[in-house]
Amino acid sequence: MIKLMLSYFNLTGLPFDKEIPADQLVLLPTFEAALSSVNLLIATRGIGVMTGKSGTGKSCLIRILLSGLNKGLYKPLYFCHTTVSTVEFYSNLSVSLGLEVSSRKAALFRAVKERILSLNKTSRVHPVLVIDEAHLLRNEILAELRMLSNFEIDSYNALTILLCGQENLRQKFGLTILESLANSITINVPLDSLKEEETYSYIEQRIKTMGAGKPLFTKPAMKFIHQASGGIIRSIGNIAMASLYKVYEQKAQMVEAEHVKMVVSR
Repeated sequence: MIKLMLSYFNLTGLPFDKEIPADQLVLLPTFEAALSSVNLLIATRGIGVMTGKSGTGKSCLIRILLSGLNKGLYKPLYFCHTTVSTVEFYSNLSVSLGLEVSSRKAALFRAVKERILSLNKTSRVHPVLVIDEAHLLRNEILAELRMLSNFEIDSYNALTILLCGQENLRQKFGLTILESLANSITINVPLDSLKEEETYSYIEQRIKTMGAGKPLFTKPAMKFIHQASGGIIRSIGNIAMASLYKVYEQKAQMVEAEHVKMVVSR
């Protein structure tokens, strides 16, 4: 059915699929501003926080960011398994750095610090640690991150850290145990839902990227998608894709507001 639908609309692939290559992801103004801030974080080698509601595009931004890093200058370290203990966290980090895993936290901490410093000083490679779903991290691990970033009596930035999570992540920084980390955060990146015109651009660009030679969504349809999704990019894609299926089933030519309403009201 998918192949038939793609052929029907003259599309080369699913326009709202999450497997879209990073270089084909739409860089809307909201994303451009956030990406600019994150790139500044990389340049200044600090600790940053990016937060937003589920589905606002944090993972897309991470993909764009990491795919754009010069692998000869940076070593990206990406983690999304955050419901772990402190020892498990250091064990995962050790594996990513090519180290042997120990059962003792102190040994893991020391080995990780030494490897990070060696990468900077000897290999001239700067590690960039990106932790997705960071709002699920234990407070003890968040506190450890501040100590992990302390090199040469806190006079050398050997590790960039970007914490990405839902909005409640910011609330944690008011805790006494995390005061040191909170004071070390150099860049905050709030990721908002899309504005109405950005929703239109996102839908149109995704369709165009997949080879459509003509518009497939009417403006009233896109307006309704924006209203129904609240500007949340994941919801926009889900509603838009379901609407395309509906149009294909009815053998219509374009997605009208009525098609979107049928999908949303199910």
